[in-house]
Parts: sequence; structure tokens; C-alpha cells
Amino acid sequence: MLREGLRKHNIGLNKDFRYRGEDPGRLENFSDAVFALAITLLLISTTPPANFYQIQRFVIDLIPFLLCVVFIVLIWHEHYVFYLRYGLRHGKIIVLNTLFLIIVLFYVYPLKFLTKLIEYPIALLIKDEILLHDLQGMISGKDMADLMVIYGLGASGVFFTLMLMYRYALANAEELELNAIEIFETREKIRANLLMGVVPLLSVLIAAIFNNYWQAGMIAGFFYMLYTPVMFIHANKSSQQRKKVIAAQQADAGLE
Repeated sequence: MLREGLRKHNIGLNKDFRYRGEDPGRLENFSDAVFALAITLLLISTTPPANFYQIQRFVIDLIPFLLCVVFIVLIWHEHYVFYLRYGLRHGKIIVLNTLFLIIVLFYVYPLKFLTKLIEYPIALLIKDEILLHDLQGMISGKDMADLMVIYGLGASGVFFTLMLMYRYALANAEELELNAIEIFETREKIRANLLMGVVPLLSVLIAAIFNNYWQAGMIAGFFYMLYTPVMFIHANKSSQQRKKVIAAQQADAGLE
């Protein structure tokens, strides 16, 4: 239902790309079930609150929960766009898709743990001594580097696997009958996912190299701020190149 709604209203889609997978198959339905499971694993609590303090904790827990859901949905959307564009269900794609889903399920737990730490400044602000005590007992400063390694490997694995899926689509450009703009868009996705995977990998390297220093986890976390300038530059450059490709394609169409 969600796939059909997004497709119907062209939400987050490129109208210049012809869609070859408009009818979801069993592979996409199975993948959606795994994503639903991933979100289920993020559930805040399985029992209703017994007192008002637990309701307060529920509201605070809602912030990291929503952040996790946003991240998972963004990854799902990338997966959705891939299958909508290419509709590939070859053996190699099934293998890559399976690897992708395994990494997503692995990624959920370090993601949930990391976003949970966002509650610390909230606890300081509202002076919740019980919550502060619980959060301080979650992880020590020296273990933050190991957490950033685990999280970074999961994040980079997600995007590198997506990159391999797009590379496979590009390798089958002739079979898919991709035109110039579609080939460009496919290459753009390869570059974008490569960059998205390189940033957490750099964070992993920093955390691993300086693992013995308590500041390593914090420094490794700051590396994720590279996403903003890196992806902005990439998007700006891709936009300029896209205009040239579209102009050349229109010129070729006018000559025919």
C-alpha cells in the first residue's frame, strides 16, 4: 500500500526515469516485511505505564524512537526507489538484497542504542536523577569508540550494498534499455551511496586508531558532520551535470 501511494503521487521520485518495477513482487513484499520487523524491534515498551513517571519516560523515549524510525524509513525509500526503477530480480540481486536486509536488522540495535544517548542532555535539562543514573550506566566513555565502530560498520554496510545493487543495474543497462539520463542517474546513485558509506567508514577508522583515548568516540561522532558539506557538493555538481545530459538528450531527440 505504501509503495503504491508513493508511486501514485510521485513522492521522492524522478519523473525523468522510466519505472520498470511498478508492480511489486514477492522480493519487495518480503523486504517490506523485514523493514517492518526492524521498526518493531525499535518499540519503546511492550507494557503500558503503571505510573505518571513512566509516562514521562515514555515521552522522552519517543524522541530517539522517532529518530530511529526516520533513519529506517529513509533507507527503505532508497530500497523502494531501486526496485521501482529497475525491477530487477536476478540471482545476484537476490543475494545483495538478502545481505542488505541482514545489515539493516544488525544496524537497528546500535542505532537504537546511539540515539538513546540523546536523552542525556534532556535528563540534564529536566534534572531527572533517575534517568541520568540509568543513562550513565549504559556505557562508559572508553567504550564509545567501540560503539562508533559497530554503528559505523552497519551504516557503511547499508550504503555500500546499495551501491553494489546500483552497479549491477548499470552493468545491465543494455538489458534494461537505459537511456542517457537513466544511465546518468544510476551512476549518480552509485556515487551518492559510495559517499554515504565512506563517511561512517572514516568514523570507524578514527575510532579504531584512537581506541585507547576516551575522546575517540566523540571525535568519531563528529565525522558524521561531513555529510552536510560532502552531500551538498555532490548534489550541486550532479545537478549541473544532469542539466547538460538532459540538454544533450533533448538535442539528439530534436535531430531525429
